[in-house]
Amino acid sequence: MLLLRIISLIFFSFSFLFGLEIFAIKAKKIGKIIYLTKPVIIYKNFIIQSKKAKIENKIIYLYDDVIAFYQDNVYKAKKAIVYNKNKISIKDILLIDKSNDIWIKAKNVLYQKNIFNLKNIKFSSCCLNNPDWFLYSTSGSYNKQTKYIKLYNVKLYVRNVPVFYLPFYFNSLNKKRRSGLLRPYVGFSAKEGFLYSQPLYITLGDRADLEITPTIRSFRGRGIYSTFRFVTSPYDFGTIRFGEFFDFNKYNKKYNLANKKHYGYEITYNRSKVFNNDKLYLNFKYANDVDYFYLNPYNYAFNTNYLVNKLITSKLNYIKPVDNNYFFGLYAKYFIDTTKENNENTIQILPQLNLHKFENKTFNILNSFDINFYNYYSKNKKYYKIDSYIPVAYNFDLFKDYLKIKLSENFNYITSNYYNSKTPPQKFYQLYSSIKLFSSLAKRTKFTHIINPSLTFNFKQISSLSKNNDLLNYSKIDNSINFSLFQIFETEHFYLDHTINQNFKMNFKTNSLLENKFNIKFFNLSLTENNKYNNQLHRVTYNYFTFSFPINSYNFKISHIYNYPNNDKISQSYTLHIDKNVNAYKKYYFEYNYDIEKKYYKYFLIGASLNKKCWQYNVSFKKERIPVLKNSGISFNNNYMLIFNINFYPIGGLKQTIQLR
Repeated sequence: MLLLRIISLIFFSFSFLFGLEIFAIKAKKIGKIIYLTKPVIIYKNFIIQSKKAKIENKIIYLYDDVIAFYQDNVYKAKKAIVYNKNKISIKDILLIDKSNDIWIKAKNVLYQKNIFNLKNIKFSSCCLNNPDWFLYSTSGSYNKQTKYIKLYNVKLYVRNVPVFYLPFYFNSLNKKRRSGLLRPYVGFSAKEGFLYSQPLYITLGDRADLEITPTIRSFRGRGIYSTFRFVTSPYDFGTIRFGEFFDFNKYNKKYNLANKKHYGYEITYNRSKVFNNDKLYLNFKYANDVDYFYLNPYNYAFNTNYLVNKLITSKLNYIKPVDNNYFFGLYAKYFIDTTKENNENTIQILPQLNLHKFENKTFNILNSFDINFYNYYSKNKKYYKIDSYIPVAYNFDLFKDYLKIKLSENFNYITSNYYNSKTPPQKFYQLYSSIKLFSSLAKRTKFTHIINPSLTFNFKQISSLSKNNDLLNYSKIDNSINFSLFQIFETEHFYLDHTINQNFKMNFKTNSLLENKFNIKFFNLSLTENNKYNNQLHRVTYNYFTFSFPINSYNFKISHIYNYPNNDKISQSYTLHIDKNVNAYKKYYFEYNYDIEKKYYKYFLIGASLNKKCWQYNVSFKKERIPVLKNSGISFNNNYMLIFNINFYPIGGLKQTIQLR
């Protein structure tokens, strides 16, 4: 589209040549011909100049380095002939658009009766001499009134090698919305076959449109999805998506799927002003299984993330500031667990009410509160929960602001019970005091050092918990000390940031994790460490370590991850990444991941990438091994993938993943 707009700009600019001012260093009239030396033609903000020109029979001939300036664009041509305002001829034109860093060449441009005819067009955003890529078209036309452009025999050249051909290209520069076909989506999977989706766009007035997209997966089945978009006011917009997909009998039986037909809908509505300064957001979803979302026609890369979460969540959020101090919220969530035959026993939150008071200061006392009411509902289980939190705090500083102190009293009350229950409500409440000592210090001499230490003392005052407490989901605060520290140390060639956090009981025994993170950079060396230490188990339960360093034109990165959650099995793996810089733009890379505990490699990846301003690409091959349990024992399924990602600025590109067996 940018190419089309620029071609349009060329055309409109040269139609300005009448009703203009002409200046020249020297003018000479011989007979009926006026000869000009270094003429300059000015029309509003458009300037054109050349070394020579002549005016004959009201026709202006410009030649010898014709240069035109319009806004951020520069035009160059060998010659131009202005017959009248309806007929202009330009020879060997070059457009340089500085704002978008692109150029366009055309051998001939002829404007006549609102139509521009073009011959031998070249376009690129790479360097003018020997570009990495360019588009070439033998001929084309542009209608000034209808704003339609037609290009014939369009070829994409990469390094002077034709890689893509389009016999005919048709588009419009008119920004008015209109019905028609949108760009198709294609993909390929060894499991599901060739994917093709063709959206049809239909305008329904100024405030609504409809998109209908038939889609086919040649090995799996076919379906149709639709999207209705609408706007009813300056404050809102919404979409309604719905569709269904039918599996072929052969595919359905082969993979033993629960559903042959996958259908659903999604309604999204966002309004920034319902009554006054309130806001409304809703997202209602329904599907008979999550394959409905995975099979959407735009999932041409066969992204399986849609299949991970088997829970479909619908939401409603309404927020209303009461005034500058208070905030009211109404929320609701409805869950569909697609792993169940029905969701009669799935707990829903219908609704949640929230009243929040923003923190403000009264006589140096900071006060606020937060109250939530939850209504939990299912066919066989109905109960409520009220959760309130009220903090009151006082801040002051000592020693010329080197030490800051925050004193606070915190009250938390939770109650819950089943509806129509004859038993008393479940209750939990607690009152605890906090003293927080903290500071923020910075020093800069030959080095820079910033340190933010914090020490918080929590004192339990009152605490009570009912015997039956299965509905409360409370968090009890005991007498404890929390220590945290963040610091940055930096010199010319060295950088360190460090974070540490630990919670203790008052007897200095702890059951919390010691979290320790730091990043170090020294010249071209980089080290990252993130670990968690369990004091009860006396061992590290999580560790993530990376070390990167260069050797000549190679960059190495070694990472190791270790996880030991809740006395479960240890998971441990390392990843090796190597890339080689061919030049400032291009590199080759290799990545290998190995599972230390299970003693097998998970995947390896090899590829090449280029990153220039005018174009980028990333092409790679990946083999991953997925362990499966068979009658003979543990075995592996191998997945092979070809991954393409190429972009030509500013015309667009291709992103595709091909799964092979």
